[in-house]
Formats: sequence, C-alpha cells, structure tokens
Amino acid sequence: MSDRRWTAFELIGLISFVMLFACAKVAAPPGGPEDKTAPSVAGTLPAGNAVTVARDNNISLEFSESIDKKSVENAIIISPRMPGEVKYKWNKSTLNIILPDSFADSTTYVVNAGSDIADLRRNKMENSFSFAFSTGAQISQGKVSGTVRAGGKPAAGAMAALFDMTEPDTSTSFDSLYPPYITQSGKTGEYALEFLPDGQYFVMAFMDKNKNHLFDYPAEPFGLPDRVCRISGTTAPTIDFNIIQEDTSTVSIISAGLTGDRLVKVRLSRKVESNIVRDNLNKIYLEPIGVIDSIIIPDALKERPGTSEQIYDFFFDSLPEGKYSLVMDASLFGQASDSMPFITSGELTIAYEADKTPPAIEEITHTRKIFYPSDSLIKIWFSEPIDINKISENAIMIMDADSNRVGTKFIWPDYFTLELYASGIDWGKVYDIMVAESLFYDLSGNRMGDSIMNYKFTTYDKDSLGSASGAITIGPDIDSSGIVHITFMTEKGLEILSQPLPDKTFNVELPPGKYLLKAFLDRNENKIQDYGKLYPFEPAETSALYPDTVRVRARFETSGINFKID
Repeated sequence: MSDRRWTAFELIGLISFVMLFACAKVAAPPGGPEDKTAPSVAGTLPAGNAVTVARDNNISLEFSESIDKKSVENAIIISPRMPGEVKYKWNKSTLNIILPDSFADSTTYVVNAGSDIADLRRNKMENSFSFAFSTGAQISQGKVSGTVRAGGKPAAGAMAALFDMTEPDTSTSFDSLYPPYITQSGKTGEYALEFLPDGQYFVMAFMDKNKNHLFDYPAEPFGLPDRVCRISGTTAPTIDFNIIQEDTSTVSIISAGLTGDRLVKVRLSRKVESNIVRDNLNKIYLEPIGVIDSIIIPDALKERPGTSEQIYDFFFDSLPEGKYSLVMDASLFGQASDSMPFITSGELTIAYEADKTPPAIEEITHTRKIFYPSDSLIKIWFSEPIDINKISENAIMIMDADSNRVGTKFIWPDYFTLELYASGIDWGKVYDIMVAESLFYDLSGNRMGDSIMNYKFTTYDKDSLGSASGAITIGPDIDSSGIVHITFMTEKGLEILSQPLPDKTFNVELPPGKYLLKAFLDRNENKIQDYGKLYPFEPAETSALYPDTVRVRARFETSGINFKID
C-alpha cells in the first residue's frame, strides 16, 4: 500500500472537524431552568433613611439583576416632585437618576420604584420599593396605606396619589395636577405612601393607563377615599379604594315607542343606574304635542333597583291615544344647563292595539336555594303590569312537606313587583311556593295561564349549623354615622349571609366552613355600598375586610370576633 500525501486544504479541514467534534462532546447542554425570580432593589445612594444629605441632584438604584430599561423610567417616582426633565443613565444593573435641580434644604425625599419594573424575562417586582432620605436632620414619618380593589379583586399596578388639598372642587383639573406623593399598588393591591410630612391631604387611586403619573378624568378608572387623610407622626390611617369608572358622556333619548304590553319603551344613548330613574319618576313625563301645560307622569318602572340599564320600560296607567314627546329632566344625569334643562325624544305616537300577550313570572327570589327562616321576604317580578285589584291571597300559597299552609302577606310596591311576606317558616324544612296562574291577570284582562306553578326552597337544618359572634368597632377618625352592614362570604366569594347591625354586634348561625367578612357603613341608608362621586365630590362609604378567615364548625360558636374598621 502506498503512502498518502495530504494537501494543506485537507489538513485544515481535518483539524477543524476534530476540534468541532471535541467541542461538541464537552459543551454544556443549551438552555436551563426558566428564570421566574422577580427583580428587587439591592442598594441605593443616598442610603435609605440617610439624613443631612448633601444638596446634590443624583440618586442611584442598584437592582439585583439586569432590568428591562423600557419598564423603568415611567415607574420611578421621586416625591416631592421637581419641575423639569429627569435624566436616566445606566451602568450595568445600576440606574443613575439625574434631577433637573439640587435637593431642597431640610426636605425629606421619597424614591419609589413601582411594581411595573421588570427584568429581561419580564418578571415584575413583587411590590413597589420605597426609600427616603433627608437634607435635614430628620425624616418625615407620616404614612397612609391600604388596598386597592376593582370588582372586589385586588387591583395590581394602580396608582395611589396624595394631593395637597382636603377635597377637590369643580375647578380641580387633575389632568394637569401632578400629585406631590405617589406610589403603585403591588400584586395583592396593597399600597403604602410613606415618609410624609404632617398635614391634611386628599388621597385617591387611579389606573394610569397612559403612564404619565396624572389622573386623566374621566378616561381613567379611579377610587375615592372615605375621609380626609390626616397625617401625623403618631397616626397611620388605612384608606382602602374601590375602583370605579364614571361614564360622563351625555345622555340622550335614542328612541321611544309603545310595546304590545302597552309600556313606553325608551332607549337611552348609554347605560344609567336604574335607581336614578326609579327614584325620580316625577321628573320624567309624556307631554302631548300641541297641548300647553299638560304632562303625564309614569306610574311605574319595570326595571329593578340596583341595575344599570340602557333601555327602560315605563307604565302609564291612564294614557290617551295621541302624539307625545317624552321628556326627562337633564339634572338626573348631571348635565342640566340653562340652555338645555331637559332631554326630549322625537314624536311618539300612542295608538293602542289589542294586547293578547299573557303576563309571566320573570324571576322569584326563593327557588332551589337554601334560606334562613328569617328570610321571610319573597320577591316576585312580572313581565308586565298586573291587575292588582283582581289578586286574592289565594293566588299564592306556601306549603310545607306536610301540606301545612304558611301565613302570607301581600304587598305590591308597584305593578310589576309582588313582595310576599311569609310567617311561620321553620328550620330544616322544604317548602313549595304554589302560584295559581288562573288568578293573575294583566291590565288588558289576559290571564297568566291555567296551571299551578310550583317553586321549591329549603331552610337550613339548625342542628347542622355553627355560629359566629363578635362586634364591630370603628376608629376615631372615621365618620361613624349610618348603619353597619356585615357580609359573610365563602373563600370563593359566594355570599351566604348579609345583614345590618344597628348595635354593631352580631351573633349569626352559619353552615360549617371558612368565611371572609366584609363590612361597610351605610351612611345614606340605601342598603348598598356607595363608592362616592368626584364632581361634585362625595366621599366613599367606609368599608373594610376582616384580616383573617373565620372558621365555623357545626354546633360550636366562634366567638370574640373583633372586627375593627379604621
């Protein structure tokens, strides 16, 4: 066999192949565990709580890892705010902040790194980070904290802002008013504004959609306080917020017409709260066209309290045929003016045709649920006005499993709603609500039907229940007027029991389980929690969540629950 001679190109290729193969054999496998660790602030200059700091204009934050620089600049807040442009410079994982002017004399500064700050893997900080330093001999110690919620759930990333006023007025323009102190809520919705000077302030929360640190009303949802924020070194108020969205667009009447059930159906340009309409029927009327000083006010509204609707059905008991305009007082929607005090529909023709549609039950409260014997009010809603004068108390009977009849009392708040009060409801029984359709008629004489409708409900077995007892105490800085309402909910948010507490104490029987408690002060006594108004300003009703879950065991009492609202 003859010797083989290698060319230079062949030798280079062979060496490259051997090196590549060797490297492939010893290289570590690509990838690795996914980075899910949230970044944090590892150090600051000036140091936290430093005093007599030189009047410089530089602040540094060192992060625990490399940071997505785009997430930072809008998330850094320095209070009190300086006018002018702030500059940012990076040195690896350290952010150097250059202020437009030197620190003021004898002033506490608060630097807040918001929870929107993220690392290169888009892991966000768990909570906002704050630190303070002072150019004077001491650091201000005032604090306000709390939780921001939206729809009953924690609102992460909301801005909590403190303004140098006690409450806004109609001339306050938030979209051009930078709050001197501001922070951001964390994953659990909790916020804390710390190192504040003593004083009285207006504090609020808002969702800063455009990241400009300004509250842009009405585009951005917001939450209002229940009181003036009083700050001193010895007090640290807790103020919670419930985020709401106000629709300030103008309300107009899109259409109005007569239905087959002889209701006047009105479509508005947007949804409005039904309570506003229901409580002000005297400010809504039909005006005959061409007739002076003649109006007809509706007798009833079909839509239920506590809803928000765009379409409303009005009932007029006596309404002659003819041409009308529907008129609504513009002040109902906060848009009345000297030039336009009323909202008016186009021409509406009332011309009756035979109503052949029978009425129907749309909803009944007690059906296929478990109730307490004290839940004796049964509400029934009908699809159209009922001829109340033809209804006898035999039209609805409540019977237990042994065919014993329960006492009932009928009350008609309006033509659409029947309130049925039952007496003698007992523990641990099954009841039938028996509705004789043949005894119900609408105002056109149409009978509901020929059947006996049966709706079942059950009451709790007393021996299977436990109990929870305690008291509500209210902090000294809170307006304690109004009646306290308490609600017991399951851990999944299902409401089990809600009741007023005139004497601020409770002793209630509950099914076994773990419960969350919430309470609010019903200052206007409308039985619902109100979240306030910005213009004209009305504070929110004070509310609170009990900090722990309450465990209830069958045939045992969980006592001594001290629910403090402060």
